[in-house]
Amino acid sequence: MSFKSQFKMPIHKDDLMPVISTGFFTALTGGIIIGAIHLLLSLYSPISLNWILLFIASSMMAKRIRQSYQTYHILYAMIGIFFYILTYYIMNITSYMGFYFIRGISELALFQYLSNPLIYFQFLNPFTGYFLTVENLITLIFFFIGAVYTYRYIK
Repeated sequence: MSFKSQFKMPIHKDDLMPVISTGFFTALTGGIIIGAIHLLLSLYSPISLNWILLFIASSMMAKRIRQSYQTYHILYAMIGIFFYILTYYIMNITSYMGFYFIRGISELALFQYLSNPLIYFQFLNPFTGYFLTVENLITLIFFFIGAVYTYRYIK
């Protein structure tokens, strides 16, 4: 079945809301937990386990989303990828806000600045000067592996 013909399949409305609620819940809790673990590890250790924890969260999210629908639709995989991206965003907000909160800096302007998603997704911008650096390429590879893993596991 082609990619376009999968979108033409009917969407069961009683399956859509459990998929959205499950994805949102796992993205929110997974992002907060991974952000807190990242904050703890970055303060006391040079080891970063972000991508391993994101892979674990994406597999748990994909498993829960797969269990929440009766019949598969490609939209559910796209929703899963969106919630994977949301998990990454919430993880970064939690980590950076916790870092500044521990340092005693808590201002509304800082929260508004840190809640801007363009900050955390700069590694996707090919027009930056550091796009072809090794660190950015590794981040891109892991980010896309996580998204593809989420898509394939929901299917």
